[in-house]
Amino acid sequence: MYKISYSPNLKGEVIISWSKNAALPIVAANYILDNQVKLINKPNIKDVTVIEELAREALATSKDFFDLTSEKATKIRSSILLIPLGLIKYGKVKFIGSGGCAIGKRPLDMFDDALVKAGITITNDEFKTFEVTGKPKKNIMLQGFSVTAVEALITYLAFANNFDYEINIYQVAIEPHVRNLIDFLNNVGADITLNVDHTLVVKPSKINIKQSEFTIIADYIEAGTYFAIGAWADNSEITIKWCHVDELSALYSVADRMGINFKILDKYTIQVNSYNKKNYQAVKIETRIYPGFPTDLQSIFGTLVTQCKGISKIFETLYEGRFAYLNELENLWAHVEILNPYQAIVIGSTVLRWWYVSSRDLRCGGAMMLAWVMARGTTYVMNEDIIARGYDDIENKLKNIWVNIEKVEG
Repeated sequence: MYKISYSPNLKGEVIISWSKNAALPIVAANYILDNQVKLINKPNIKDVTVIEELAREALATSKDFFDLTSEKATKIRSSILLIPLGLIKYGKVKFIGSGGCAIGKRPLDMFDDALVKAGITITNDEFKTFEVTGKPKKNIMLQGFSVTAVEALITYLAFANNFDYEINIYQVAIEPHVRNLIDFLNNVGADITLNVDHTLVVKPSKINIKQSEFTIIADYIEAGTYFAIGAWADNSEITIKWCHVDELSALYSVADRMGINFKILDKYTIQVNSYNKKNYQAVKIETRIYPGFPTDLQSIFGTLVTQCKGISKIFETLYEGRFAYLNELENLWAHVEILNPYQAIVIGSTVLRWWYVSSRDLRCGGAMMLAWVMARGTTYVMNEDIIARGYDDIENKLKNIWVNIEKVEG
């Protein structure tokens, strides 16, 4: 459990770590290559550790099929990204099911449909079975802009040698971590072209590693979280370094409307302060597919708007379970109202008070990071291990900008 005291006057620099969302599919794809590529900037977080352990254990024990029936697969959502590894190496995968954050229903319909269109047959018995039984379609229309579906699909197609024609894929998510995976796959011999109209072309290719090292991108969600902390903590100014500033354009738009002071110092550095906090205005936050406002930052900015004058509206268009953090904010005396699974309002500005709060999911944990800093008194945060799934070295980073935080026994 974390114990955090009210922390004004934050100062200093935050070095952004490397992207969880980029690392997970790249790590999974690298196992197809028997880890021939050295991954630079692989984040030291729990989800990466678990997917690597799961891959090694399955490779060591599998015989007639790739065995993803370990309970460990249920611990993280990204376990499904190992299915292409099994399809390439064994032609058949048995899968127990994925886990991850409790943010409402996240069915695998789009994921399954993508693989079926790639020539995979899926059956359900004691375990879900994926098996290569045919060739990919020449034109694949994805059911929606699912990041995981396109990551699994292009990873499989990059290494599959059972087609000799160009494949066109439509309704493709173009988040920075998807683009980073495409760069990795192209580096090892794939021929993939991503277009700005959310289409993608995959041409037949063979493994041909061009560079033995590959760099994983910085985590723009972590950058957005610390941006919000700098704008939130009283009388504070922090500098965020080693991020890709052009990936946060939707965040800047919301920040401008709120009245947050920030400067883009160069391509990798942002400075943000809270000196205009008394004038922050309510805004509407509406999540969209990239380059729209990220769903992973909705809870972060939903917490930030408790400090804005007026009624802020939140419209979560992607998941129906993203509002758990609002219940935690109510425990700190925030004024919120959940209208339905996709819409909520936050009434500000509010002086938050200390209490016990819980990290119900990873991004709820990110929201609680803000709440810790501003709540008057001492706040106790339970389920802190969930935060470690996506935020590297969180305790030291917060201490470096003078947040009063320590880990205590629960």
